[in-house]
Amino acid sequence: MVKYYGISTNGRYLMNHQELLQIIRDHYPFDVLSAEQLDYIISGSTYTTFKKGEFLFHEDETVEELDIYFLVSGLAKNVLHRSSGKQYSLRFYYPGDLIGIMIMLTSGQMTFSVQAIEDCTVFRIQKDRILEIMTKNNDFSKIIFESIGNRMKTLYDEIKVKSATETDDENINLFRTKVHTLMDSPTFIDGNATIIDAATKMKEQDTYGLVVVDQNKKMLGILTQREILSYLTNPCNSEKVKDWMKEKPFWIRDESFAYEALSYFKHEEVDFVPIIRNDVVVGILTSTSFLNIQDSNYLDLSYKIQKAVTNEELVELATVKSETFQQFIQDLLAQDSFGFDICEVISNYNDRLHRKIIQLSEKEMRQEGFGSAPINYCFIVMGSQGRSEQGFHTDQDNGIILDDYNHLSDLKKVDLYFQAFTEKLNLKLAACGFPECTGGIMAKEQKWKRSYTDWKKAIDEWLNEMDAQEIQNITMFYDFRPIYGDYSIAEEIRNYLTEKSKRSLNMQQLLRKDALRFKLPVGPLGRVNLKPKNHLFNIKKSGLLQIVNMIRIHSVKYGIKEVNTIKRVQALKKLQAFHPRDAENVKTAMHILLSLRTQQNLRELSEGKPLSNDIDVRTLSKEDRQKLKESIQIANRLQQVMEISFNRNRVV
Repeated sequence: MVKYYGISTNGRYLMNHQELLQIIRDHYPFDVLSAEQLDYIISGSTYTTFKKGEFLFHEDETVEELDIYFLVSGLAKNVLHRSSGKQYSLRFYYPGDLIGIMIMLTSGQMTFSVQAIEDCTVFRIQKDRILEIMTKNNDFSKIIFESIGNRMKTLYDEIKVKSATETDDENINLFRTKVHTLMDSPTFIDGNATIIDAATKMKEQDTYGLVVVDQNKKMLGILTQREILSYLTNPCNSEKVKDWMKEKPFWIRDESFAYEALSYFKHEEVDFVPIIRNDVVVGILTSTSFLNIQDSNYLDLSYKIQKAVTNEELVELATVKSETFQQFIQDLLAQDSFGFDICEVISNYNDRLHRKIIQLSEKEMRQEGFGSAPINYCFIVMGSQGRSEQGFHTDQDNGIILDDYNHLSDLKKVDLYFQAFTEKLNLKLAACGFPECTGGIMAKEQKWKRSYTDWKKAIDEWLNEMDAQEIQNITMFYDFRPIYGDYSIAEEIRNYLTEKSKRSLNMQQLLRKDALRFKLPVGPLGRVNLKPKNHLFNIKKSGLLQIVNMIRIHSVKYGIKEVNTIKRVQALKKLQAFHPRDAENVKTAMHILLSLRTQQNLRELSEGKPLSNDIDVRTLSKEDRQKLKESIQIANRLQQVMEISFNRNRVV
């Protein structure tokens, strides 16, 4: 039976001295300590218990507050916090492990936490005493330093693997610029010129490289400072450029996006890329070409979001307020960027705002005495933001997934924290141009603020007791996307939702029925009516909604986990559930409809009018009217196919 000197708060106990000795004296690395040194470490140490889901320590604590934990029983995990708001679990801790030694010798704020994933008992050792013994016992010190080194290497390898397998959407969205807007003028040289001639020309033109061409200006290769250095360090009989140039270099077309060119610089170790138009070199890119992007207004906005310390600063950076951001989107439209790519940029920018608002809200909670979040959570967005198809006209569709906490002793504390926290979030988001959802789909509402297990129960209830309201709930939730917190919780819910929905034929049939309620302005002979009574054509209700609904239904049927409509279409095409022609038609229609909606929103913002999904068809050019008709016909075809499927499968 365990004896205690006394009991302190939060379940922390002062154990009998001899019992602590008994627990750790034979454990590595304490077995290299003398009895006196071991006794010194144990003196004043505490025996602490943590419930499943509680944090042993959190990133909000300072390194000075951290002690070293010896895990006696249970299981814990390391949670790395990324600036994007995403979390990674990089390692587990098992009984006998030391927790906290990796940052013991650092200073400043931590970027990771340690969370109990089972009920844990730990032996808390004072950090100062560990450091003092390290100065006196070389064997012990060597073991600690080797352990830190091994863990740092493991951590680096894990992060590298995670980064390699993760699509960095934020960076891709950043470079929605065509390469012809970034390129510099090329400098040409004949293949029979000498290396000295080339070096002279490079110096005169102040350029890093030359494009080697024949008499017909056809590219034969490139010559950069790297090839000249190779010549100087290994001269041979030939001094001609053609014998030293790099043949078959990487090149890219002038209408490509800049991120495609950037991938060469990142992954292929190139530093000079020719730009070709109609088989003629019209420009070149070097690593410095991207400095134009780095100096762009968009990057300035992103930096300001990152550095904001008040919600008032974020209000001025909101998409509906920032003329700089609106001009950036206008430029993307002018560059003929795809409409769905532009909406992804808008969604990405709004994700940044959301993450910063969450961080500011967390800070306020600490300042108001609530402390850090008592359990892990994941903030999710739904609707158009969840699908990364957001425009300027949008409201809040969000929720929160909480780690299970019913086993904790103070449930009320958790409930009070997240009620206050989510109310702050939704209020701040409303101030930043995201009006509160009239249907109540917000994290502060109990229906959209549930624990992991309760979300699974809700999914089961929606699927088993399906009615009109449940259809709306499951449709909204099916398009959720995590943007902050413990993504692993959301991924598990995504897997559960996908598998359950795939097996629910009743749900799929009801989704079809619900989707067919929204009729398109298409006559019996397939003619599109673009002459509504008030000349206003609702681009969402009369086009976008039908395409999104139809693709979602197909995704449910085939267990597609993607949320973005274009990515869903690509996944369906890969499964051969969608003909390549139909997939391209959907992409074309989405591009047209989203581009027209974005243009309309920008006009409304510039004229100070309320944002809407309505387009005055009288303002459209003949070409745009024709494109709009084509996109509606594509949506109509999708709906017709779905209607045939509905009539074939419905239960009478």
